[in-house]
Amino acid sequence: MLEVREPLGNVFDGGRYAKAMDEAHEVLRLSRQELEKRIIRRSTDGGTDVGISLAGGARLRHGDVLHGDGPVIIIEQKPEKVMVVTPGDTDFGAAVLLGHVIGNRHRPVSVKGGDVCFPIQADSEAEVFGRLLGGVGSIDVKIEERIFVPDGSADVHGH
Repeated sequence: MLEVREPLGNVFDGGRYAKAMDEAHEVLRLSRQELEKRIIRRSTDGGTDVGISLAGGARLRHGDVLHGDGPVIIIEQKPEKVMVVTPGDTDFGAAVLLGHVIGNRHRPVSVKGGDVCFPIQADSEAEVFGRLLGGVGSIDVKIEERIFVPDGSADVHGH
């Protein structure tokens, strides 16, 4: 078993591991929820058994590079079902209400360009959010499968 204490780097950070995707490697596919765990034991697509035990506070990210006595391994986050909401360009009120609705449901969000994206677990949640967002104003709502990475300042919290 390959034992990992911390990632070496990330292919998306532009450093020395950016070219790892072009080289021979194995992939360890994990859900966003699994990436939040400190201790993980899984097998790669090539069959390598991997045991991960991260130091407190450390987290894995999509694109992290792991390596030990075996092959180079790249973490690939599994896509998940997300709701993508696009408020109208000039509808400030819709944007505020959108934030209120999502915030009341304690959802992590990702804001890229004009889109606000948050994960949903079931079609019934999509229906609930559809009803809640129905009166918000000029917004476009769609459901997609994508790799969801919450904005650092907009992750889940508890009361």
